[in-house]
Amino acid sequence: MCLGMKPSVSQDIIRRFGTLGVVMTDEPLSRHTTFRTGGPADVMVVPSGVEELAEVVRICAEHGLQRTVIGGGSNLLVGDRGIRGVTVCVSADALGKAKLTIEGDSIQSSASVRKKDFVTACAGKGFAGMEFMAGIPGCVGGGIMMNAGTVDGNFADILYRIEYVDAGGAVKRREVTPAMARYRRLDVEDGAVITAGWFRLRRADDPEAVRLRIQGILDERAKKHPLDYPSAGSVFKNPDGHSSWKLVNDAGLKGRRIGGAMVSELHTNFIINAGGASSADIRELIETIRETVYTKYGVTLEPEIRLIGEF
Repeated sequence: MCLGMKPSVSQDIIRRFGTLGVVMTDEPLSRHTTFRTGGPADVMVVPSGVEELAEVVRICAEHGLQRTVIGGGSNLLVGDRGIRGVTVCVSADALGKAKLTIEGDSIQSSASVRKKDFVTACAGKGFAGMEFMAGIPGCVGGGIMMNAGTVDGNFADILYRIEYVDAGGAVKRREVTPAMARYRRLDVEDGAVITAGWFRLRRADDPEAVRLRIQGILDERAKKHPLDYPSAGSVFKNPDGHSSWKLVNDAGLKGRRIGGAMVSELHTNFIINAGGASSADIRELIETIRETVYTKYGVTLEPEIRLIGEF
């Protein structure tokens, strides 16, 4: 299905994309990010399945088209001028019906399954070990790529196999080794698009205790995180020996505001869209925080969120 046309990508290619899923042109990316900011995607494709995704990737490679992949939009800041070329969206609406398959202690999840649904389903089947995911926004695929986690665990702790489409459009599977796990990223070949993951969990001795632990994590996040405002979650990685939120807080930046972007007063490693923020506001605030923290403490804060597109 095609919605509109875009001259920078030929009509023939747009028609080909239209046989592989939903195609939109000049699609506002503010509709697809949790910051609720971002300019238009020239062409956005939401593939209807893994083979369709592979074909989209092959077409982009064949024609030298710039390709950008987004998921649930929970770890992104997209520039106000948007994204050129082709944006491939593998959110919960992509790749066909999101599904989980359980065999013994192994759980196969499509990339488009929401993390919260993964946690709920696994807890309902009596598993433990995935509780750290509770409350982390976005989909499983994005969690795999960034090795998402908390102080209680990371994706790589329970992930043992991935399926992905490589930069040329081939569908591959690979066993996950400890050497691939990095802080907030998983080392996969450049240009890879995750389509599924296999997780190994343990059977819970007390399933009710697991459910209570999950609810406790959710309650704690609700107390400490600014969930009533658009945000992208934690903005900065924790530097060695430091907590980013404490550095930002101690630097006196709590509540600092640029335009509609503000350092949360509830959790200072969150920047919120307090109303009418642009991506430029958020980016400027990020740089202000980095410069202030470096000046005061000599520590360089590295963004955990991805900054993509044209600002």
